[in-house]
Amino acid sequence: MDSLTQIVLGAACGEAVAGRKLGNRAMMWGAIGGTIPDLDVVAELFTDRMAAMAFHRGFMHSMVFAAVMPWILARLTMWFYSQGVYQLRGYKLAAMLIWLVFFLGAAAGLNFIPIILGEGLIWYVFVPTLLLGAWFTWRLWKDYWRRDLSEVQAPYLTWVALFFWSIFTHPILDCFTNFGTQIWQPFSDLRVQWTTVSVVDPVYTVPFGLCLVVAARFERTTNIRRYLSWAGILWGCGYLGYTCWHKHQAGRLFEQALQSKEIRYQRYMTGPSILNNIVWYGVAEGDTAMYYGMASFSDCRPGFDKISTLPKNRHLLEQVPYDDKAYRFLRWFTNGYYDVVPRGPDTVQVNDLRFGLLGDTLKDENYVFPFLLYKNEQGAWDIYQRNRAPQGPEAFKASISELWQKIQGVPCNGK
Repeated sequence: MDSLTQIVLGAACGEAVAGRKLGNRAMMWGAIGGTIPDLDVVAELFTDRMAAMAFHRGFMHSMVFAAVMPWILARLTMWFYSQGVYQLRGYKLAAMLIWLVFFLGAAAGLNFIPIILGEGLIWYVFVPTLLLGAWFTWRLWKDYWRRDLSEVQAPYLTWVALFFWSIFTHPILDCFTNFGTQIWQPFSDLRVQWTTVSVVDPVYTVPFGLCLVVAARFERTTNIRRYLSWAGILWGCGYLGYTCWHKHQAGRLFEQALQSKEIRYQRYMTGPSILNNIVWYGVAEGDTAMYYGMASFSDCRPGFDKISTLPKNRHLLEQVPYDDKAYRFLRWFTNGYYDVVPRGPDTVQVNDLRFGLLGDTLKDENYVFPFLLYKNEQGAWDIYQRNRAPQGPEAFKASISELWQKIQGVPCNGK
């Protein structure tokens, strides 16, 4: 899932393991542990796009990494405290800046949600985040910069457990999304994807995060702190269970729709649309076409009433050698759920349908996750991730508004 969610989950794991021994430091180090697997994105600085995308959610999201890395991080953390590095002014300044950057990123993300939903900047979201930012900055200055930090005494195995749970839960949560997580690396590049929750879902993250923020205000030995942190964890687990139930229901409704329309298919998948778990999409693979539909659980009578036919157009890829690196990557990355659109000489658009569309039609080409497959200057086939297709700002806003209407649902005319 998104980085903020992983920070919240990691902080909760740190608190559950070592909150009584380390106080808010447990949340901080848990948040750091929960962030570490996503540092694999830096691979893009050192290699090509395909290798970087393959590496993301690869080894650093694996069970082997979660089993080995905590022992190393525990040693480094104990050295960090034994040498008094945490009390140096330079370190404290850098740490404050990092936390402020994290907060600004989270605040920007929260305020961006209503913007992409077509509502614009909303004062009752912007003002609280602004006030929270001012409070957060003041607390950093008062309780961190001006205060002499106390010594940290926690056994080695406590640090190991803290980093294990914060790192281990990261790829497990990612498995619930549709991106795919290579948890069995380096032994297999199989990408596990249960596709029950969106990669960004504020209903999961916000209540969970608020429980931890409030818990952090209490002394580490108080019961209320423990109750609040576990309330957040239970909320997260309960919500994931709720998404699994929704997936079961979505699959049943999609199968019924395909049967009622007499559509012959080989396989299908369902997943939630972005930012919510109310509107779901289904993608079925036929011989020559993919079949796509959307359903909202807010509707009076939920169902996939409209099924759009998306021609596979696989013949457009005949010019690309089957064992070509770029073609192999696209087949692996999309798990075969893709269609192809012509884009010019030696250029096609390959749309990863595991991420669905922004609506239930192809109006304005509202693919969420398209790739350009083209010949580069060296004459080799290469890819470029287009990030939500060639929509203009107005078309994109209209698609998001349509999604927002679907989230609100269709009433039963008062009955």
